[in-house]
Amino acid sequence: MGVQRGVQYVFRAANERLRTRLEGLTYRGRQPVICECSDPDCMEVLDLTHEEYTLLRDKGHFVVLRGHDTPAVESIVESRDDYDIVDKF
Repeated sequence: MGVQRGVQYVFRAANERLRTRLEGLTYRGRQPVICECSDPDCMEVLDLTHEEYTLLRDKGHFVVLRGHDTPAVESIVESRDDYDIVDKF
């Protein structure tokens, strides 16, 4: 696994921990989600609803800020207002 891919999974794990904590609080509004792009220095935050994040996770996708996709390792599945949903190769 490359460094870029490893970083993405670290951010994914952080988002999962945050989601679990928020679910425990029965929070259903918008939640902060760390960009899951391949840039190890990126710490940008997106705001997604619980439902948006759960749906993309259930499909095995990742969420990145617009323009943070890396075509060599992922493809954009869907574009939203200020972020993209990507599928990793």
